[in-house]
Amino acid sequence: MNNFHANFLFIFLLLLSLNAVAQTNAVVAKIEVDNIEGSLKLKAIAKNAGDLNQSLNYIFVAVKKDQRKNMSSSQQENKFVLLPNETKILSEIAINIGKDDALKVYLFIKDEKTAKLVAKDSLELNPKNFNIDASYEKASSEENMQLKGLIINETKTRVGDDFYGKFYSVLMLNDLTFNFRVLVSEIPSTGKNTQLQVFANDENILTFVARPEDDYLNEAVKQTIVSLIKYEKDQQVDDKGFIY
Repeated sequence: MNNFHANFLFIFLLLLSLNAVAQTNAVVAKIEVDNIEGSLKLKAIAKNAGDLNQSLNYIFVAVKKDQRKNMSSSQQENKFVLLPNETKILSEIAINIGKDDALKVYLFIKDEKTAKLVAKDSLELNPKNFNIDASYEKASSEENMQLKGLIINETKTRVGDDFYGKFYSVLMLNDLTFNFRVLVSEIPSTGKNTQLQVFANDENILTFVARPEDDYLNEAVKQTIVSLIKYEKDQQVDDKGFIY
């Protein structure tokens, strides 16, 4: 191959690479906020400023800390496609917030095939009210925030919230974090009872009846942490695979 053809091929490949980068950078992430009498409506928005279709994933996370230092989180994620020059509302989160409550919101958009982060946005409200040494803060670098370290509270009753408070306090006091999302949710059961469910990522690892007695909730917290530690160890074994 002579120098002319070699140089032409190099320039051609360079232009292809630059075009790919330009298309990746063409995706824009934006968080919009509407404040209606203390209730915030958070919108996750994506825009494709390029001329190619984009197959993407998004993760939309909101974390609130109230005056009593209780933390709650909401997270949504899904796949989506953006057409050229299309702007799309990906998701909405509604949050009631007081004047002294702290709020952090993150939007991550990743390429579906490569899982590479292509766009992001974030906003904060009263960020000084987040303690630097809180376990959430230790796990909330933008890289880890995408999939790991979140402790999410989706309980619906006083008993469920009491369990979550005890569980979260034990995690903080023992500086205990996990390399996956933990979700505590609550569902109806027989009569007026409810059940609490604990998920590691999307796997239900523990379900039990919600009862208000302190001893019962303390034991449930112990069982939850034991189950989470076991799940983490099992995941580490799976990641290493078989050794012969």
